Amino acid sequence: MMNLRFNYLLFSFFLLCFQLSIGQKNLNGRVITEYMEMLPGAKIFDKDTTLLETSDWDGYFNINLLEDSDTLIIAYIGMESSKISIPKRCENLEIILLEDGTYDFMSSNKIDRLRRKRFDRLPELHSKAFQNGLFKTEAPCFKREFDPYKPDLDRIGEELKEFRRTNKNEFKGLNKGDIVKVPFGLDTSEKRIGTYYSPCKNCTEEDYDYVIIGEVLKKHRRKLTLDIKITRMQPFDSLKYRGRILNVGSNFKYEMKYFEVIIN
Repeated sequence: MMNLRFNYLLFSFFLLCFQLSIGQKNLNGRVITEYMEMLPGAKIFDKDTTLLETSDWDGYFNINLLEDSDTLIIAYIGMESSKISIPKRCENLEIILLEDGTYDFMSSNKIDRLRRKRFDRLPELHSKAFQNGLFKTEAPCFKREFDPYKPDLDRIGEELKEFRRTNKNEFKGLNKGDIVKVPFGLDTSEKRIGTYYSPCKNCTEEDYDYVIIGEVLKKHRRKLTLDIKITRMQPFDSLKYRGRILNVGSNFKYEMKYFEVIIN
C-alpha cells in the first residue's frame, strides 16, 4: 500500500513538472448574455476548435491554456460566437455573448450595421455587469474584434442567384408531357419520409434519399411552379409533402424557383 501511495505521489509530481515545463497558464472566466443573464453550457474552444471547457450553471469556467496560446472561441446555440485574443497578463475572462438576431429580408450591409451597433455597446454592457456584481472588472482585459457577416452572406447570395438562374433556364425548356425527377430527403425530426428537401448542385438521383418521377401537366410563371402527376416513386410508395400524402397517380405543385428538378 505504501509503495502504491509513493508511486502515485511520484507520478503526480512528474505530471506537475511536465505541465510547468511546457508552460501552462490558468484562466478563470464567466459568460453572460447581453441581458445580464448567466449562460450555463457555453462552449470554450481553442483556436483549433478543440473543446476545452463548458461553463457551469452560473456561467463560470476554468481552463488551463498553453502559454503560446492566445486565442479562444466562445460559442452557444442561439448566440453569436465570440473570438477573443488574450494578452499575457489577462487571467480573468469575463465575456458577454450577443444574441444571434433575426434579419429577414435585409441586405448584408444593413445586417452588419445593426450587428455593429450592438457590438459597439459591449464596453457599456461590461461596465453594467460590473456595477451589478456579475463581473469583477469594469473593462475586459482581452481583445475582441467585430466579425462581419457580409462576405459569407454575399457569397451565399451569389450562389443562390446562380441557382435560381439555372432553374429559370431549365423551367423555360420544359414542356407539357415532359418527364422530370424531383429529389427529396428524410425528415429526421419526425423520423419519416418527406417534408424536407435538400438542394444539391449538379447532383443526380443517386445523391438523394428519395426521388419522385412525374409528368409535367402545366407550368405557372409565379415561383416557376410545375403541376406534376406522379408516375413512379422510389424507393418507397408514398411520402408526405406540405401536409399531403403523395403516391403514384397524385398531382402536386412544385416550385422550381427555390428547388431543382433532375432533367434527363
